[in-house]
Amino acid sequence: MKKIPIFNNNNFKKEIFLYMIIFLYIAAVLVNFIHNSYSNHKNTENFKLNISKELSSTKEYDLYPNRNCKITGNMHDRHQVRWVKNYTFEKIYQFSNYLNPHAPYYVNIISHSFIIFLSFFLINKTFNFSKNYYYLFLAYITFIFQQYLGEYSYSIFEMFFLSLALYSSKNKYNFFFLISCIFAVLNRESGFIVLLSWFIFNNDIKKFLFISSTVLFFFLILNLDIILCLINLKFFVPFEYQIGQVNWTDIFDNNLFSTFKLLFVNFLLPFGLFYFFFNKTKKKNKFLLLIIIFYLLAFIIATPAHHMAVRMILLPLIFCAIHFYNIDKKKISKY
Repeated sequence: MKKIPIFNNNNFKKEIFLYMIIFLYIAAVLVNFIHNSYSNHKNTENFKLNISKELSSTKEYDLYPNRNCKITGNMHDRHQVRWVKNYTFEKIYQFSNYLNPHAPYYVNIISHSFIIFLSFFLINKTFNFSKNYYYLFLAYITFIFQQYLGEYSYSIFEMFFLSLALYSSKNKYNFFFLISCIFAVLNRESGFIVLLSWFIFNNDIKKFLFISSTVLFFFLILNLDIILCLINLKFFVPFEYQIGQVNWTDIFDNNLFSTFKLLFVNFLLPFGLFYFFFNKTKKKNKFLLLIIIFYLLAFIIATPAHHMAVRMILLPLIFCAIHFYNIDKKKISKY
């Protein structure tokens, strides 16, 4: 098995120190977000305790595993296929709550901060970008967590699994690519798009078919009890009006400024950032473009109009576009 390079031995201490600073910054951003989000607990004496109770409550994880195939037209129907992650975190939070009633609050922040940091680390090791781009990653994450987020956990993990898939694909670590894709689809059904990242750096169709079929097998076998739902499009893409969400029909009922702000923040900014680097690259990677189009369609069709958290998924793809842009720049500079 190939040795996986992690740190540059020449700058080991500097890298460790810098990574510690970055991790602490990410954690601070998440702490600020948590405190701003749980406004119903903010002015209570037991702020952290109340959040811990909410995290470890069984009511938060009522969609597994003794389920019936029901399609109500609500977007939360499809959350039933995400039971593996929910079940795991329920047990983690409940165990930490057993150790200390305040522990789930800290476990939530530390675990999600660490997953964001791992995404940053993998993107860095995949593309070896300049330290100037560190600011772009941190600014992007900071901007997202200044917005209202209905959910953030699924999006953080999907960003990580896509980052791991890109790292594994580029470095030919097929086993890790397979693992990242399996967990990506169990985390969120749009994780199937992650499979296409194989073709950004590889063209072996046989291996892709084997990996894809294995991923599909795990997805189906772990959701066998609701198999009839899985073959119904309405289970994944409800066409009914979603109460409590920003629907596309709501956008045009707002004033022009609010509509522009929503479209700019959710679409023009993240996709425009990708397109800026992609468009300036002469030799364009068609599969990278295909993946970004699939995510755009998923955001338009299957998510609320204002769902800023899912834009984290685009971050590894933006840095992938930067990678090919930098390759082009180096080629031009040689001539």
